Amino acid sequence: MKKILFILFLSIVGIYAQNLYFAAFKDIRLAKKIINTNPQKAEKLFIEASGYLKQIINNSISNDKPSANAFNLMGQLYLNGWGVDKNEEKAFKLLCAASQLGNLKAKKILSKLNIKCKKINFKELKQ
Repeated sequence: MKKILFILFLSIVGIYAQNLYFAAFKDIRLAKKIINTNPQKAEKLFIEASGYLKQIINNSISNDKPSANAFNLMGQLYLNGWGVDKNEEKAFKLLCAASQLGNLKAKKILSKLNIKCKKINFKELKQ
C-alpha cells in the first residue's frame, strides 16, 4: 500500500512539474514575440517564467532527476537578462548542465558562443 501511494505521489509531482514547464515555455515564447512591441508585458512574462523554472530546477535536483529543459530555458533567461539580472556565469553553468543531460538547444547555444563545459555538479545549480 505504501509503495502504491509513493508511486501515485511521484506521478502527481511529475505532472505538476510538467505543467509548470509548459507554462514557463509558453510565457517565454509569447514574451519573445512581444518584446519589441510591449516590453513591460514581456518582462512580466519572463519574470513569471523564471519563477516557474526555479521551482522546477530545485525540485528536479532535490529528486535527483535534473531537468535538461528547465536548465536550458533558465540559462537562456540569464544569458539575455530576461526576467532576471543578466549573469553569463550562471547562464553558462545552466546551459552546460542542460548540454550534459543531452539538450541539443543548449549544445547549439554553447557551440555558437564557443563555450567549453566542465562537468557540472547539479546540486550547485539550485536557485
